[in-house]
Amino acid sequence: MKRLKVYLKDGINVAAVMGLGDTIAQLFFDKKPLDEWDAGRTLRFGIVGLVFVGPTLGRWYHFLESRVPKTYSPMRRGVTKMLVDQTLFAPPFTMAMSFLVPLANGEPIDRIRQRILDSYVSILIRNYMLWPAAQMLNFRFVPLGYQVLYAQFIALVWNCYLSMILNS
Repeated sequence: MKRLKVYLKDGINVAAVMGLGDTIAQLFFDKKPLDEWDAGRTLRFGIVGLVFVGPTLGRWYHFLESRVPKTYSPMRRGVTKMLVDQTLFAPPFTMAMSFLVPLANGEPIDRIRQRILDSYVSILIRNYMLWPAAQMLNFRFVPLGYQVLYAQFIALVWNCYLSMILNS
């Protein structure tokens, strides 16, 4: 029951930050006037955060915490978690997001598949420009209970980028 509350809290926090990221992407990067803001798109992006991103990140961070030896120095633990995160988690998570966001927006599967073929490598490369350093700080300095929230504040910028790419 306690873990369920944690996943729900993570999901709600992530939904709010992802929704904010989509709103910023629409209003400031897509330069839509406020009366053309697509609230439905923002809601759908937030729901992906609520039901997928938040719970997935929460479980992943707990998994990493339980698997990386506590006998390692704090720096070694942070580096190990970051390397595992960026090699084993980031590629399939990025693929899942590249599929789920357009799916939530009602895009046909064939178009989603083509979009993934066209943009997945580029998204992953940009992932590696931001997330290794951000996750190194996260895993080294942020207590486990706040790691999802920290990642989402970093993800505010990332979500603006993803929203623009995956909703174009």
